[in-house]
Amino acid sequence: MIELKSFLEKLNIDQKKDIRDIMAFLIDNEWFNSVPAKIDDDFYLSDEQEGLYAPKITDFINGTRADIYQRLKEKYPETAKKLRAFAEEEHTDEEFLLYIADFLLYQLEKDLFLYTDEEIKILLQKASFDLIKAHGDYLTFFLAWLRANMRTHYYRDYTMEKRYVMDSSNGAYEFDDYIELMYKLFCEDYIEDNAMFKQAAESMNYTDTWLFLALHFICSLRFTDLERIYHPTLTDTPENTLKMIADGTFSDNDARLILLSIIQRMTVLPLKPNKTSHRNNVDYISFHIPVSCEVLFGKLFALAEAHRQINGLQDTPIVRKICTYKEITRYMGDDIGGIFLVSDFRSRSATKSYLQSLYMISDEMPGDTPNSAIKTKGYLLASKARSHKGGYGKFAETTFEYLKDLQFSALTPEFVAFELLERGVLSFMPSMLLNILTKEDFSHTSVKTQTSVIKNLELSPLEIETIVTTVDDCKSQAKKIVKQLISSDVDIITVLHHIGNGEAVSKESGCLCIITALEKICPYQKKKQCVGCEYEISTKSTLYLLISEYNRLCCLYEDSDNELERKKNRSLLVNTIIPKMDEILSCIRENYGEETYLQYEQLIKENTCR
Repeated sequence: MIELKSFLEKLNIDQKKDIRDIMAFLIDNEWFNSVPAKIDDDFYLSDEQEGLYAPKITDFINGTRADIYQRLKEKYPETAKKLRAFAEEEHTDEEFLLYIADFLLYQLEKDLFLYTDEEIKILLQKASFDLIKAHGDYLTFFLAWLRANMRTHYYRDYTMEKRYVMDSSNGAYEFDDYIELMYKLFCEDYIEDNAMFKQAAESMNYTDTWLFLALHFICSLRFTDLERIYHPTLTDTPENTLKMIADGTFSDNDARLILLSIIQRMTVLPLKPNKTSHRNNVDYISFHIPVSCEVLFGKLFALAEAHRQINGLQDTPIVRKICTYKEITRYMGDDIGGIFLVSDFRSRSATKSYLQSLYMISDEMPGDTPNSAIKTKGYLLASKARSHKGGYGKFAETTFEYLKDLQFSALTPEFVAFELLERGVLSFMPSMLLNILTKEDFSHTSVKTQTSVIKNLELSPLEIETIVTTVDDCKSQAKKIVKQLISSDVDIITVLHHIGNGEAVSKESGCLCIITALEKICPYQKKKQCVGCEYEISTKSTLYLLISEYNRLCCLYEDSDNELERKKNRSLLVNTIIPKMDEILSCIRENYGEETYLQYEQLIKENTCR
């Protein structure tokens, strides 16, 4: 027997397809009815399986988009010719076109114009199962265009009617249902008109249903991970919390502090996905709340925790699964429950809508070349729903226009600024680059040093001066890097988009990296940490890592009897950790205002040891 990876290496794969893609190919094809033996998380093939897999994998890795279109052209030349003409006229993305060509290649029995109306109906029935609705709509548009541009054997125009894929446990929700539910859970006007917070304060069931459904719009976690989210820390008694939220006197500041208490724990004490926690090299759970939704989720988590404390349920998960039509209707009413009349709410379908449907509609924006497509996150729609004014019909219309603009328009500084704020980016370099885009002089970016946090950390005047100098040096280094960027052939707005979209990954989950935003490789391959690196981009999550590291170094400093060790730890505090905190707080004050700045300043005071 041979181990699967060794077998794949023996095939001399030339990076056209990586091993992960090949694994997905084998699994999607159910291992061609011959599943290999699994020993200690590794797959082993018999000689017969080697012979079975080799030609199929070879065909797969040698296959290209051009091959599919060429095969369609050879088999049905007129259909391929007209499809290409239609695609050029409609400026269709190549990847989008690939799905249609692939479907036609394997489903057509003759050229498309020779199909009768009855045969077209059968073809579209197959399309409803094989294609997502966006691709199905494109196929019907092509059928109408073909009928208008040549003589066909079919005489009718067709549309892909709304299909309730909710009936399938593996399908994504229809986009219309997804958008309607989003509107009713997030829109401030709808929430106020229906007194939703008052109802939530009066009913734990209402709160839990609202929170459970809403979380599916900002993350793609399984329920087994949602129920492991940490409990928040209330800023008042549970009774007062419910009363203030019900009468509208609960402050946005308190809502954010409550949410911060959860995010801080999720950052400092990260959780691995429950399903894959036993495996190595699995990333931690990602739990990101868009900035514009912080107050909403802060209140929902506050309500959930207050209800649990009052009812003696502190040990139960903060997120409760409520998914049947009867439950949702009974707890939240017919207006929201009616969305699930045909089928109960399912986390898997909602997750697929989040990751698949929104991805297909809004996450592809053409770049300069077919392979340089720009991605945008679906959760930005939740932020848009949160601040929307007007009825659902108007929201659906503006959302469609919003997605259309995202799909066919270039990035704008305003949109990128929105992304950066929603991501919680707090670093000098993005601010400077954004100022350049808005025709401002980045060299005049103000930095407010010596925050009260620094003053309260019992540092000597010399150490405070060192910190201020370090922050100034960081700013100078940021200016230097920015100058290098603007003097080179770099599209600044795309770089900022990568940062705001979370694509500028680093080696630590709490921060981002300007190097990966440039789609380059880290120059410090041996380093395991990113905080303090000149290319690091801080986010709000970075602050929690800094607090944890500050406390760790303080403990080492106090417990150590070795004077050299004590000096080293204090030097790290003074030269790296505290200056980085100061930079983040300065950026918070500039980007989010004094109120938010004070919240984070208070967070540091309450969670750092003296």
